[in-house]
This record gives sequence, C-alpha cells and structure tokens, in this order.
Amino acid sequence: MINLRETIEVPRPLDDVFSYVSNFANAAQWDPGVAESTKTSPGRVGVGTVFDLRVRFGPRSIPMAYVIRVHEPPSRVVLEGTGDSVHALDDIAFAATRRGTRITYAADISLRGTVGMVEPWLKGALDRVGKNAVRGLQAALTDDFPPPRRSLLADLQDRLILPGLVGFTNVGYHWHKRTWKPLSASMRGRTVVITGATSGLGRAAAHQLAALGARVILVGRNKGKTESTRREIVAETGNDDVAVAIADLGLLADVRRLAQHLLEDEPRIHVLVNNAGVLLNRRTTTAEGNEATLATNLLAPFLLTQLLLPRLRKSAPSRIINVSSGGMYTAGLALDDLQYEKTAYHGSRAYARTKRALVVLTELWAEQLKESGVVVHSMHPGWADTPGVASSLPGFHTVTRRLLRTAEQGADTITWLAASPEAARASGGFWLDREPHATHVLPGTDPTPAERQELWEALTTLTARRKARPKVR
Repeated sequence: MINLRETIEVPRPLDDVFSYVSNFANAAQWDPGVAESTKTSPGRVGVGTVFDLRVRFGPRSIPMAYVIRVHEPPSRVVLEGTGDSVHALDDIAFAATRRGTRITYAADISLRGTVGMVEPWLKGALDRVGKNAVRGLQAALTDDFPPPRRSLLADLQDRLILPGLVGFTNVGYHWHKRTWKPLSASMRGRTVVITGATSGLGRAAAHQLAALGARVILVGRNKGKTESTRREIVAETGNDDVAVAIADLGLLADVRRLAQHLLEDEPRIHVLVNNAGVLLNRRTTTAEGNEATLATNLLAPFLLTQLLLPRLRKSAPSRIINVSSGGMYTAGLALDDLQYEKTAYHGSRAYARTKRALVVLTELWAEQLKESGVVVHSMHPGWADTPGVASSLPGFHTVTRRLLRTAEQGADTITWLAASPEAARASGGFWLDREPHATHVLPGTDPTPAERQELWEALTTLTARRKARPKVR
C-alpha cells in the first residue's frame, strides 16, 4: 500500500472549499492525473454519491468509480475509488483558519493484480502524482486568474474562416478545453435569470449553474414544460432553489409582465442570461405586429435588460450574458429593414442579423455601465446539437451531426461567464470556449458609431409602450 499525505491552506471560506472538493466531478479541473470526471448519481452530493473518473496511468487512462463513504460537512469527506487494478481511499479533512481553509489530504493506494507486483517501484511516481494533485487543488482554490485575452492565433483562425469554423465543432471544444483554468467558484447566494431555459443551451446552463449552488429562475413559454424542467434540475442537482417564470418573449407585453414579476419577487438579481431565440423559415409576425425573429431575439432581450438594469445595479457585482451565434459573423445590421419588410425573407439571415445586433448591444451596454459593477458579455456556443438546430436547420444538422457539440459543451461558456471571477474583471467581450474573439471578420459587418447609435434609437422606439388610440364615437 502507498500512503500519501499533504496539507495546504487556501484563501477561501470553509463551506465553499468543502463543497468544491467533495464533489469529485471537479477532480479533472485540478488533478493533472485525472483525464475525466463526472457525477453519475442524481441529487445532492452526499454519502453514496458516485463519480466516474478516468485516471491517467502512464500512456493510457483507466476507469475508476469513486463513492463517497463519509460526508460530514464542512469538516471531512472520505471517498473510495475502485478500478480493475487500483483501490484508493481518499480521506480529506477541512478546518477554518484565520486566512481561509486548511485541507489535509490523505490517500491510501493499493495496486492489484500484475500491476501490484511492481508497486514498490511505483511509490516515487505515485508520490509525485499526489503532490501535483494537491498543488493543482491549491491553485484552483486560490483562483486569482486574470481574464483571458484575445490571442493572435484565435484572431488568425477566425479571419481564415475555415480554421475558425473547425473551432465551432466538438473538435474545437476539446482542443480549447486543454488550456482552461479550474472553475471553483460557488454561486450560493447568487440569483440567475435564464430565458429559453427549457431545452438546449438554456437548460444545460441552468443545470450547470444550479449545480454550482445558484438560485436559478427558469423563464419559459410553456408552463407545464418549464415546471417539468424545474423538477428535473432539482432532482439531478439536489438544489431545490429553482423557480419558474412564464412569458412569451415574442410579445413585449409579456416581457414587461415578466420584468414586473421578477422585480416584485426577487430582491436581488445577480446574473441575467438572455438566451431565448428562434430561427424561422418563413416571415411571421407576432400579435403586436413585429417580425417574430426580431421580436424574440432582439427586442425581448433589449427591453428585459433595460427594465431589470436598476435591480442588476443594486445587486452589483452582477452580470449580463447575451447568447449570440457564430452565424452573426456573416451579417451586418441592415438598419433600413429591421422588420424584414423590404427584401425577401431568409430565416438564417434574419437570425444572423439579430445576433449581430445583440453583440453590438453588448458593447454599448458595457460602455454605459462602466464603473457600475455590472459587466456585460456576449458569447456563441459553437455548433451545438440542440432541438432548435435539429428543427430549424435539418440539412445542416444531418451533415454536421458527428461534429456537433453537446448542449452541455455549448453552454459551458455561459456558465463560466456567469460564475468565474476572471469574467467579472472584463466587460464587453465576445466569447467562445472561455476565450474572447473578434466580432467581425468580413467586410461590411462592423457597424460605425453612427449605426450603433441608430440601432439603439430604433430599438428604443420599437419597445416603447404604445399609447392606446382614442375611441372613435
């Protein structure tokens, strides 16, 4: 048997440290010896929670199942790991100190079968692995990372188009993930509002943020589906602080009712995720007379954000995250035809225009909200396999299916922007896979200052509460 014992101190509150470390789904973030880690049992982390890990062992990785045997918040957790040739018992103790939290990490490792015959010669290597893991944990919980900067390589890939498109795929996701810093932030005490939260990216982000401890408000159009999603997320994460709010975001009256409901019920709103969107194959108008893609993808987030801004300011530090699309690279603003009344309707182009405008709004809000404690970011998820993509772009979905990201992979940057300390140290960025990217690569897609102001004025006019016409007698 090989015995490892290390003690470190980190500048984080005891409860946050215990929550992060006891959830071994986070192990791959801080332990370089772990290739993958996932929580495979539903509910809160506690005795009996199971985690599947792939542990690096020389040139290959081996599967191990870890089970929590002792769970005594916030002072101790014991996990037992088993694999074909390895047995491990990790006993981790936590204690509050004047500067944060002390972690005492003890691990007993037994190698079995033919591997066990060479155990004496592996002690030194395993000891180094243990020290590296604890150093990684200390770095993760110190969490003083600067915000990522735009890289010359990413800019070049974006401007060469084809390499940039490869970055949108699941291949790009896994490539970019290699350089990520751990996300050890706790969202306890933070309230997050997510629109379009019943499927796809919104549902995945809601699950991820609930797992980090946030109070999550799911905004959906269908009451039954939204409530069902709430129950599922509660069961999966063990976080029962998940609520629902019902609104059809294609209707400005519903947006106003939603904002009023949130302002009445939520004393604090720390994160607003404008995620809801539609891609329609023919021009459709709402009951209020607006083109439906414009109404849902642009008018709704503009109006909802403006109405909630006083609460976001009051709740600072707070964040606004606008979910755009890589398709916006192909489009400019088309300010002379926002409602798509003058030219033949093209669903993908209409969608791209609204997503371009949402990126411009992000930059305008970021400028307006300097020094307010409210940061604003936009992001795009890459090519994700969501119900919306499958139904709106069936041909694209069929051709690219093997390269599409999961909804969880696409939503990762939403969660990172909502939770990570480093994302709060910047504002106005356009992000893919936790890295800022250029906002335009094609001629004619970068609006002038005058066009940006014209967009703002047009949206202000379109979302203004219209006066009722006097009755004719």
